[in-house]
Amino acid sequence: MGRSAAGGSVAVPGVATLHVLPGVAMLRPEEAVFEKTLLGFADHQRARRLSWDTVNTRARIARQVQAMSGGYPWEPAWDRRLFDRWSAMLADTVATSTMRKYQNDLALYLSYLSDPAYEWPQVCLSTFGMFTGFALRDLNAVRHAQEYIGQPSGNRPLTRAEVKTFFGQMDPEIKRLREQGHKGALAAARDLAMFTTMYGWGLRRRETARLETHDWRRQAKLPEFGDYAGLAVRWGKAGAGQPPKRRMVISVWPWAVRTVQLYMENVRPLFYSDRPDDGVMFPTERDEMISERAVNQRFQHWRELGELPAQLGPHCMRHTYVTRLIEAGYDGQFVTDQVGHSHAATTAIYTALSNDFKNLKVREGLDAAEEAALARAFAMADAEADMDDDFSDQTTQPRSSGARRTR
Repeated sequence: MGRSAAGGSVAVPGVATLHVLPGVAMLRPEEAVFEKTLLGFADHQRARRLSWDTVNTRARIARQVQAMSGGYPWEPAWDRRLFDRWSAMLADTVATSTMRKYQNDLALYLSYLSDPAYEWPQVCLSTFGMFTGFALRDLNAVRHAQEYIGQPSGNRPLTRAEVKTFFGQMDPEIKRLREQGHKGALAAARDLAMFTTMYGWGLRRRETARLETHDWRRQAKLPEFGDYAGLAVRWGKAGAGQPPKRRMVISVWPWAVRTVQLYMENVRPLFYSDRPDDGVMFPTERDEMISERAVNQRFQHWRELGELPAQLGPHCMRHTYVTRLIEAGYDGQFVTDQVGHSHAATTAIYTALSNDFKNLKVREGLDAAEEAALARAFAMADAEADMDDDFSDQTTQPRSSGARRTR
């Protein structure tokens, strides 16, 4: 598989013979071969255009399990008991969704290592005289039995009271910092626009952090929104081995457009008072684009200031956006397109309608049913009255003038 008929090697990314040369002695061969398996696994993933972040995370997981086992993947130490011990350790430190991802990362590495097409079983047998053939299908892993396995109390829409608390505290705090001459006033004003954009256009953290000013668009049918009638999202969530998905998000809320406009005109220029404008939508005072980690930290700052539940995170803004659109009566397919989901079922996971909205819909349904019943009753009464009139016309005949009276 790894060589051509003429003896030259075939360019198969990740094949063992591209990393381990036959007959070449290695210092500490177990450690060297293990590292070479990770190099081959990296080539295998990069050939599918996976990011270096993904590649490095999976290598870190493999090294973590190797350190725990004290052995190597081709040795008997890598068995189901090791996998269970490692999974039990994860269960105490990470969320269920993260635990499942790490388990899947390890399974992908072991699947690559066990595939005869990449020749690692042959290399291990010839070098160490063993290859255990880890039984991947017997792993005691978290089952992915439903679409959503995140934290129910964390990734949820904010209530209307929570939204009011989160955003309502910002203007007074910005004013206080400005009056005190605190340099944090500028960052706080940027945060107001940043989280308004995240909430008002249903964005993820990465999508928000990497926005640039030229991403805003005019829309011919929405002249009242001016330059901010649409937002071109260029860094949407990518599929495996795919580039970031792009989408156009149409502006919906006038108050959000107004907040962004004020930020662009009065706040953002202050970040560039002494340097050229680089087009970054949400810059930092260190002359750089805000990071996803910083978005988390800034959200935490305002969440704690407002004494909101500790489980809430920036992604809750996206959940809130979806819920508010549904409550406002927007079509489900429109909402799905706005947030960039491939399936309406995924959008449904984001939706948690408020009790007030559900009570209103029930009240409307009951009122409509009662009105329909009354309409049917009135229609029946009118029909009966018409029948009585018709019957009276047929049975009551007027006397002619020449009719004789009888006694």
